[in-house]
Amino acid sequence: MNKLSAMIALPALLALAACGEPEADTSNSADDFAARINGGKPSGEATVAPTVAAPLEGAAQGAYSPGTATDPQSATCGANAMGPFIGEPADDATRAQIMTVAAGASEVRFIPAGSPYVRPDPSNPRLNLMLDNLGVIRDARCG
Repeated sequence: MNKLSAMIALPALLALAACGEPEADTSNSADDFAARINGGKPSGEATVAPTVAAPLEGAAQGAYSPGTATDPQSATCGANAMGPFIGEPADDATRAQIMTVAAGASEVRFIPAGSPYVRPDPSNPRLNLMLDNLGVIRDARCG
């Protein structure tokens, strides 16, 4: 073996020698894992479940988001009244019903998926109805 081959082979052999079989981890339960990632604290400590406030009257179902259908204060554009239309196709009959319900909106826009960016303005009494790629209403928001 020449000197160059020995210089290349020696570090590789040392690296392989350092590799051994990993130690078997016999403590692979969820509780043991939780104790390891919690800094050795024993698992099983009592935790308090979070509480969720009851939805306000007049809000659509879903997580609260200001200026949208889940915000009962978004009456300026009528987004809070759009709950029954979420998940419905935006056909002519549904659009006509929306126009009668959203009487407080200065304008109603149906924004299909993939449309250019529409800058939100929650202070504007315009109603934006967001549609998915199948033309189904997925969200209602002011602006």
